[in-house]
Amino acid sequence: MLLRIIHIHLQYGIGMPSKSHRIITPSMTIRQILLLPIRVLLTAYGFLQFAVQVLWLGKWQMPRVIKKGKGGPNARRDALYIAHRHVVRYLATLDFLGLIKFRFEGTPHEQPCIMVANHPSLLDFIVLLQDLPNAVCLYKSQSLDNPVLSSFVQVGGYIEGMDGTASASKRIISSCCERLAEGHHVVFFPEGTRSESATTARKFRTTAFHAAIKCPAPVQPVAIFCQPLILGKDQRWTDVAWHRNIMTVRYLPVIHIEDLPATEQTATGLGRAVREKIVSALTEMSAATPG
Repeated sequence: MLLRIIHIHLQYGIGMPSKSHRIITPSMTIRQILLLPIRVLLTAYGFLQFAVQVLWLGKWQMPRVIKKGKGGPNARRDALYIAHRHVVRYLATLDFLGLIKFRFEGTPHEQPCIMVANHPSLLDFIVLLQDLPNAVCLYKSQSLDNPVLSSFVQVGGYIEGMDGTASASKRIISSCCERLAEGHHVVFFPEGTRSESATTARKFRTTAFHAAIKCPAPVQPVAIFCQPLILGKDQRWTDVAWHRNIMTVRYLPVIHIEDLPATEQTATGLGRAVREKIVSALTEMSAATPG
């Protein structure tokens, strides 16, 4: 009963402090001030739950499934589906605790394709896994030194990202085609790092679009909008605790290279078209947000 009461109170958030510093302000009510440490603890619990689940999946559950399936593509899909079920429960937990509400608009493409999204938050790919149980994405090579993520990304068949060399680009394109042939969606965040703001997208790198032409595969743009921005560039994890956050994922219509004008049927032209669709959707979602 006590947990239910706390949950109801947390739904209202605690208000927004000044933009530059997270401090208690005179405008905050006593209830908001009292709830703040509780929300910080719940946020810490959310991140701890994530770490434990990823370790459990990468070190134990997924390797067992893959070993049982003798390492084939079907075994990897089964292992990723287990991860998908954990993600669904994890996102439901964040929602129940009053920390982040997730909204999904549009429909993900059913057939294997390349999905391209902006990258406002650290949670982006995790959220996409709710609708894409067989998806893989690129990961930074530094993840191999991360004790929480290293086993998971390798066992899951994720693709190691760019290191700035032409050979790395060729390797990524080859691995992307392989994963698509196995029936996976492949997710790219072509900004290469997190976005500068909730409504903008940095210049897109072209590897994803070279892969779309080479494989070949359709591209589905995905716009991810955070209100307010959470776990963005240079933000602290404690920022999540200050209010109830909303994260919206909008799946946009699929783009085929042949749909573009002849002069734009290149990796650069395809990247430009996808980025324009995403930025336009972000602008639309921002304009529809109250306040």
